Amino acid sequence: MTAFWIAALCVLQIGGFYMIALLYVRISKLDKTEKNQQQLMKEMEDSLALYITEVKEENDRLIDQFIKIQQNQQTTEMKDEAKRSPILQEDEVAATAVYFNPLPPTSKVLDSYRTQQQASVTNTVEPIMEPKQETEFETVYRLQSEGLSIGAIASRLKKGKTEVELILKFKR
Repeated sequence: MTAFWIAALCVLQIGGFYMIALLYVRISKLDKTEKNQQQLMKEMEDSLALYITEVKEENDRLIDQFIKIQQNQQTTEMKDEAKRSPILQEDEVAATAVYFNPLPPTSKVLDSYRTQQQASVTNTVEPIMEPKQETEFETVYRLQSEGLSIGAIASRLKKGKTEVELILKFKR
């Protein structure tokens, strides 16, 4: 009986070692996968950081170019102002005086009022109504109401019989 127990214990110990080995293999695979994931995350972070720095550098270059363009425009505007003659400046003063004096003379106001009154009197006359053009469908309906057959309507309008039949079916 002791031999049986010793054999059973050996089998159980071998089974235990086998289970430990299986668990070790699974844990090592899990550790490998975790390390790969961490490495991928680090590579992604590095590539994003590189992309962000490139975008930042490009934005800085764009801002610098924009500032240079603005400075060039300001210098050309200053040169243009220096080249202006005093005659143009006098014209500007006269233009601003007209601009800031918005009241027109009373004679112009009265004239415009009278022309508006005359225009409103002439506009009250009803315009002559032109006769309404008959559509293709209305022509077909009218000819049918006059008693013409589908063939006669088709020949008069230079259409196919099927087309005239369809138009008449849509009426109903």
